[in-house]
Amino acid sequence: MKYFISVITFVFILMAGDLANADEWSTYYELSGYKKTPSYDQTLNYCQKLDSASIWIKLTSFGISPQGRKLPLLIIDKHSNFTPEKVRASGNAVLLIQAGIHSGEIDGKDAGLMLIQDLLIRKKHIDLLDNVTLLFIPIFNVDGHERSGPYNRINQNGPEEMGWRMTAQNLNLNRDFMKADSPEMQHWLSLFNKWLPDFLVDCHVTDGADYQYVVTYGFEDYQNVAQPLRELTRDMLEAYLNKKMDKAGFPMFPYVMFRNWDDIRSGLRAGAAPPRFSTGYGVVQNRIFLLIETHMLKTYQLRVSGTYNLLLSILQFVHEQAENIKETNLASDSLTIRLSGKYLPLNMAYSKNDSVMVEFKGVEYDRVPSDISGKDWVIYHADKKKTYQMPYYNKVLATDSVLVPFAYLIPVEWKEEIQRIKLHGIKINYLSKDTSLAVSSYRFSNIKWPGKSYEGHQQPEYDITPVEEVRKYPRGTPVVLLDQRTNRIIVNLLEPKAQDSFVSWGFWNGIFEQKEYAEDYVLEKLAREMLEKDPAVKIEFEKKLAEDESFAANPETRLYFFYKRSPYWDQTLNLYPVGKVMRPVSLPLVSENELN
Repeated sequence: MKYFISVITFVFILMAGDLANADEWSTYYELSGYKKTPSYDQTLNYCQKLDSASIWIKLTSFGISPQGRKLPLLIIDKHSNFTPEKVRASGNAVLLIQAGIHSGEIDGKDAGLMLIQDLLIRKKHIDLLDNVTLLFIPIFNVDGHERSGPYNRINQNGPEEMGWRMTAQNLNLNRDFMKADSPEMQHWLSLFNKWLPDFLVDCHVTDGADYQYVVTYGFEDYQNVAQPLRELTRDMLEAYLNKKMDKAGFPMFPYVMFRNWDDIRSGLRAGAAPPRFSTGYGVVQNRIFLLIETHMLKTYQLRVSGTYNLLLSILQFVHEQAENIKETNLASDSLTIRLSGKYLPLNMAYSKNDSVMVEFKGVEYDRVPSDISGKDWVIYHADKKKTYQMPYYNKVLATDSVLVPFAYLIPVEWKEEIQRIKLHGIKINYLSKDTSLAVSSYRFSNIKWPGKSYEGHQQPEYDITPVEEVRKYPRGTPVVLLDQRTNRIIVNLLEPKAQDSFVSWGFWNGIFEQKEYAEDYVLEKLAREMLEKDPAVKIEFEKKLAEDESFAANPETRLYFFYKRSPYWDQTLNLYPVGKVMRPVSLPLVSENELN
């Protein structure tokens, strides 16, 4: 019995030491000795407690998850302005911080709650809210957050239990910004369009190699970014945050990507994120969307502390540069509105020939042959720090670009795609009468299908050939004019070459399916008639027989040679249904309300 009491006393002493500075406002994470993260209900209870204690904060939600949970949103404003309209009228810059888009990577939730606690309850750094309104999403993937357990992230060192990467529908929210399959993302897009934040932050935890950095970061500053935004990011933001974090004891490095994933000696590389990712979506919305990636092998306490300090530094930057950030965003929007008739980069890749030497704070490692995998096994030695001088391939160039048209026309029957376009805040007009137009479009060929689905989609690969033709469009046809601040999104959704276009994601897979066929005995007769009546077809057929062995050896292909050249062939097969008008023309347009 005495032994039992002594154990209790010992545990109490340990807890008392951990909680020496605890009070009624300490978070669940702090009370756990910096080892645990609160559940969804515990998180909301703490948020409600903050809401009740301060007139500067409001707990609300921006939607409902597939399993019926509210998507929480905290609005912090020193003037108690809790609507987009009031905040815009006040002149404040809007900073949106989101955590738990991958709910196992939950550092941002606990760091953000501590930051809000310090701001509103302990009145630390309170001047930073003078001209900044803070939006905080403590948990984005709320359903995945509640699929909690100690074994959800094999690479990650804490917390003791953590949520799941995917949503209840097994969707990765950080691949969903453009296609917007998930209800959570559809609600987020609605939130974004209402508030149009001036600066956004997405909190994550890495996978990958071992190294010394607790915090790495990512943002887009390549030629696909509007120039004013690119200059602000390169010339001011990066140096500012690195200086702040150095002073706080958390030296940073850009998000770590090795040219060969398991070999430091291959060098580091940069890369532009397509808009399915948060940082890439910032590009097409003309906003900085900064990525925080803490290092998964560091302790949870160290990671949360690093995230806290970076969030505080970002808040300081937005406070100091509020007017500059807003003006830069407006200038970027203004340039984007005038993109029609100019070339826009679509896909990007790093240059394999251009590098600079950088200092990288890594750790020693060995590569040993593995009798398990049959390849080299990388063994990191975290206790043996090593600074490497290594090449950094940080020059990223456009691999595809497109001339931005005057307008896109989408046949009215493609209602799902039209609805997804609206989710991004894109304005759609409609033809008020039947209209024939000369348009540019594409025909697809060499379509290839993957062996498995990705994010619930079968993504085709294809070649495209431009086509020019006159198409008849009935009254009510949706027309997307390229005179909008969302022009970059429009082009990335509707140009098939773009990585996150509707075609690339498989929204239009039906156009690749042949629906009418012909019997061989019918085609035998048709072929003879065509050979007799059309000498050019006869010459082409005989040439192909002589030069293409696979063609000559395939009876069906030989017969379909004639079917494809006959008036019976489906001319819409592999034809892109979206047409684009390249130059300004007068179109009979009305709004949706006027159309109805």
